[in-house]
Amino acid sequence: MSKRKAESDSKRQFNELWENEFLFIASPSGKPMCIVCESTLSDNRRHDLSRHYKKHQVEVEEKQKLMPGSELRKVYVIKKREDMKKRRNLFVKRSCESLAMLEASYEIAFVLAKKHMPFSDGEYIVKPCLQKFAKCLGDKSIERKVNEIALSKQTLTRRIEELSHDVFEQLKERVHACSFFSLALDESAHICDVAQLSIFIRGIDDNFNIFEELIGLKSLHGKTRGSDIFEKVKSCLENQHLNFSKLLSVCTDGAPSMIGRVAGTVALLEKFLGRPLLKYHCIIHQESLCVKNLNLQHVVIPVVKCVNKIRAKGLNRREFREYCEVLDMEYGDLILHCEVCWLSRG
Repeated sequence: MSKRKAESDSKRQFNELWENEFLFIASPSGKPMCIVCESTLSDNRRHDLSRHYKKHQVEVEEKQKLMPGSELRKVYVIKKREDMKKRRNLFVKRSCESLAMLEASYEIAFVLAKKHMPFSDGEYIVKPCLQKFAKCLGDKSIERKVNEIALSKQTLTRRIEELSHDVFEQLKERVHACSFFSLALDESAHICDVAQLSIFIRGIDDNFNIFEELIGLKSLHGKTRGSDIFEKVKSCLENQHLNFSKLLSVCTDGAPSMIGRVAGTVALLEKFLGRPLLKYHCIIHQESLCVKNLNLQHVVIPVVKCVNKIRAKGLNRREFREYCEVLDMEYGDLILHCEVCWLSRG
């Protein structure tokens, strides 16, 4: 480094002597700031500071009697520096409070969504309760913070959309980072007789971290042939930008549309990939097969009758709920018997 460049760099560093000489302090960004008019210069040059100080020299030295090197001038500099520091801390504190209230809005939206409650409860129930709580505490600052929390229906809906988008992006990153993955497919009709195809993925990355997530729920409004299910699975994987070469195995139920040798979903997947896949039956369906093959109907049939009897009448169901509450059971209700084994015997 040349001598001229070294001298130039030293001039660009703030000199503490300039505080008393030119009434400048170093701002958080490192630039010189005048404590008289609070203006900031672009660089630490002595000539620029001296030229700016001449604007205030008459007012400071003749009117306020703050001569360079005097004790009054030193006290003035210290006081101004502390005042500016307090104001900066106030802005930082205010910013932290705003972030805390924004985080509270997200948390309340998440709780309402998790409990399946309408988002309008945030404005008409949650916020009044918080206001009553703050009023009982008698702290005005808490009341002000509660009133500033945004809990309108539109705001909470937007919060949940942002959270769901963030979760989707995180899932996409995990899926793209996996080294290999497997699929689990299950097709079943809901109460409106619309077939729903659930697509689960289980992957592993280079660090042997295993994850399992639902990546798609597709509706089949027409037929549920193997080709229809295959197209839904293919479009779901393409939307996630997954590499088909990483697919190793597929887990399905025993339906012909899934495991058919010619037009089944798995057969079409193997034909599309040009290589064989490891094929498995769903564990729950295997349990159902075991129930039939091991002749456990003397156990299953009485249980099904008890469930149907409890759910047949409202009085029986209410009494059963009270009985569960008395025993402090984990589950307080029963579902109806259903031929879909993963609903009844899961």
